[in-house]
Amino acid sequence: MADTAVQTKNTNTLPATLMADFSAHAGAGMDAIGTEDMQIPFLRILQPLSPQINKNEASYIKGASSGDLFNTVTGQFWSGEDGVYVIPCGYTVKYLEFQLRINGGGYQGELSVDDPDMKKTVRDGAHEMLPSGNELIRSAQHLVMIVDPETGVTQQAICDMKKTQLKVSRKWNTQMRMVQYQGPNGMFNPPMWGTLWKLTTVQESNDLGSWNNYAVERIEPTEIPQEAFLEAKSFFESFAKGEIKTSGATAEEQSEPKQASVSSDDVPF
Repeated sequence: MADTAVQTKNTNTLPATLMADFSAHAGAGMDAIGTEDMQIPFLRILQPLSPQINKNEASYIKGASSGDLFNTVTGQFWSGEDGVYVIPCGYTVKYLEFQLRINGGGYQGELSVDDPDMKKTVRDGAHEMLPSGNELIRSAQHLVMIVDPETGVTQQAICDMKKTQLKVSRKWNTQMRMVQYQGPNGMFNPPMWGTLWKLTTVQESNDLGSWNNYAVERIEPTEIPQEAFLEAKSFFESFAKGEIKTSGATAEEQSEPKQASVSSDDVPF
């Protein structure tokens, strides 16, 4: 898996002599670490059954609660009400196979779009079942640059939307295509990485239960540093060139595909 890592800026204050030494040896020892040795974090919503809010789970995140957004690599989380600012940098769709929770749950792998089993799925209530008896999950993956509007610190992430989140993904894609800016030669559609959005969460429910979903709001790009858009452009270009390849699940989900606490991102419907 050729992924890349979180991009951050260290704003800690260090002694001048130590900082000078760090600068003189910038990147030393990291030459052998390639993109295939790193992982793009996922930006996800904590659901009522997510292990990150269970104190008995190894992945527990202190202080986090259902409805918050979190980084699957760093464990950093953001209030679902306050949300996060993101710049879209790429989009793709993955077809994933998950074992049903009643059978133990767990990520079983990724299917190619031309896999013959894709045409043999059968609808069973809220589930799209494969011949294997596992569930097919369509995952809309939005590559984003998370931006802190106050510090300008950025993080690369995959915001993967599944099940009822797909309606939000479709709406977001439509909104992006409709954005227009006034240029010297008239109105034009900006590049994907030339737009800024705020992701928050809302609670949804039906007769089967309740869960948390995304809400997307367009934000004026003048609210964050210009440098963030240049970093987003670089991320977009790397993805477009095929230098960055996304995965269907986190490293933990792939290494323990039958772990009972791992389901289809704990999005129930």
